Amino acid sequence: MNQEEIIRAVNIHKSFKGHEVLKGINLSVSRREVVCIIGPSGSGKSTLLRCLNRITEPDDGEGLFEGKSIMGEDVDIDEVRSHMVMVFQSYNLFLHLTAKRNIMLALEKVRGMSKEEAEGRAMEALRKVGLENKANAYPGQMSGGQQQRVAIARAIAMEPRMVMFDEPTSALDPELTGEVLEVMKNLAYGGMTMVVVTHEMGFAREVADRVVFMDHGVIVEEGDPATIFTRPQNERTRQFLKRVLQDEPGPPPA
Repeated sequence: MNQEEIIRAVNIHKSFKGHEVLKGINLSVSRREVVCIIGPSGSGKSTLLRCLNRITEPDDGEGLFEGKSIMGEDVDIDEVRSHMVMVFQSYNLFLHLTAKRNIMLALEKVRGMSKEEAEGRAMEALRKVGLENKANAYPGQMSGGQQQRVAIARAIAMEPRMVMFDEPTSALDPELTGEVLEVMKNLAYGGMTMVVVTHEMGFAREVADRVVFMDHGVIVEEGDPATIFTRPQNERTRQFLKRVLQDEPGPPPA
C-alpha cells in the first residue's frame, strides 16, 4: 500500500452543550487506504468526519490535508472539500433536478466546467454506479438505494483525492443496502482513498485496510480487519463485536 499520508487529525476535541463528544482524536489516513470507523451510536464517529472537513468546527486540535493545515481562517475550505468529498446518510439531492443535473451542478459551479464537459463527466459517473439509465430521472422517481448511488456518483464525478462516507446505508432497507455497498466496494478496489463510518461489519471485514473502533469519544482500538474481528485486544471492543455480530453466522470473537 502507498503510505503517503493524505489526511491527519491531531488531538481533535469537540463538545456540544458541555458534553465532550471527541476527546483528543489522533488519526491518519494514507493514500489509497480504506479505513472503516465502527462503534456504538453516540461514540463520536460522525462528528469526527465532520470535523475533518470542518462542516463542524473542532474546539481544539489540528487537521491536515496533504500535509497542510485546513483549520486556518485563510483556508479556502470549499476548495479543500472539493478534493475530500463527503457522502451523507441522507442523499441531499435537489428534488427539482434530474440525476444528471444534480451531478453537473457542482462540476459547473465548483470546477468551472462547461455544460458539455459537465454532462460528459456526469454520465461517466452514473455509468460507474450502474445508473446511466436514470440520468433523466428525478429523485422522487428513484428508490433510496438509487438516490444514494446518485449521491456517490456526484461525489466521484469531482475526481476527489478521497471520499468520506457517513453511514451511507443506514437510511436504506436491507435489500437496497447491497447495491450501495457494491458500488463502494468497486471504488475501494479501484484505489479510492476512503474513510467510512459504518454499521456494516461485513463490508468492513471485506474491504477495509484498517478498522478503527471508537467509543465515548476516543479511539479504543485499531488494526487490520482480521485482528479486530477475530482477536480484538480491548474488552470494550470484544463486547461491542459480540453484540453486533451475534446474528451473523459463525462464533463471535473470543
